[in-house]
Amino acid sequence: MGDNGAAGGGARHTGDRLRRGRSLGVPGCDRPRHDARRASRPHLSAGARMTDAAFGWRLRDPAPGEFFRLGKGGLWMPHAVQRAAAPPLLFVPGGYHGAWCYAGYLDDCAAAGIAAAAAEPRGHGVLAADGLHPGSGLADYAADVAEASRHLASLAGTAPVLVGHSLGALVVAMAAHLAPGSGLVLLAPSPPGNLPDAQPVPPVPEDRLRPPPSRAEALARFFGGVRPRGLDAWCARLCPESPRALNDRYLLRVGVDPAPLRRLPSLCIEAGREDPARHPAGQDEAVAAFYGARHLLLPEAPHCLMVGPAGAESAAIIRAWHAALPRS
Repeated sequence: MGDNGAAGGGARHTGDRLRRGRSLGVPGCDRPRHDARRASRPHLSAGARMTDAAFGWRLRDPAPGEFFRLGKGGLWMPHAVQRAAAPPLLFVPGGYHGAWCYAGYLDDCAAAGIAAAAAEPRGHGVLAADGLHPGSGLADYAADVAEASRHLASLAGTAPVLVGHSLGALVVAMAAHLAPGSGLVLLAPSPPGNLPDAQPVPPVPEDRLRPPPSRAEALARFFGGVRPRGLDAWCARLCPESPRALNDRYLLRVGVDPAPLRRLPSLCIEAGREDPARHPAGQDEAVAAFYGARHLLLPEAPHCLMVGPAGAESAAIIRAWHAALPRS
């Protein structure tokens, strides 16, 4: 998660003020204007587990037969994927993270009958042992995700919804130009370089891999300074990151054409407990408007909003949004 941020809280419909926002209930349709103060939570028909502190903390590596190498990247499918009318979800991690960070979402999807898998970009997660070249950039990660997307589509019979977190949100926007997709979900997203008024971040040296953040830094950046139950196990799984990939975001070197993405159903979930240097006020909402996405704010969610109460809440929001997608 090249960009950084505990608990869940009521989702604020700040995206209702965006001209290009999408309806949570009917993706792709214009939203009627209404008072956001009277709609502090979306309707979650799947039932959010708002106080589930254990959500997502059963971290694990792929079991035999669950992981598929695809070129330099891979695909983790802990649950069987079968053909269905609804599109599957393909989760993409951000900087320093691997597919393992989505264990909670993947289990939640399986329990709800939603086909889902997680992409493993080169040199991350279980592929960290392969090594990662410091010259690997976001375009390389996007190519890995596009290959995973095509493979998942061949199994499910439908192009997946691409779900990206932080740096992974920028990667899925790029990958959506390389392989067909049924929608986008952007979690605490990094901005594209051509987002108006996007703020750069001081770059890192590009001559060597960037080591994972220290435990103290991870606590501040990823969890909003509130120590979660599984911090040590989480930090132990972080891997070195490519400085070129980080600087692609930090220096705003990668632009994305938003026009084709605005035709896709899309959702952007903002975490409220963020690092203001990487997520200044209004930036995530601007990213949502740029892509034409529905925007929701979880005020008490940390940057890593896929675990704990924020994980349970965001998972329920994603399920409700997915339930309204068109079926093939």
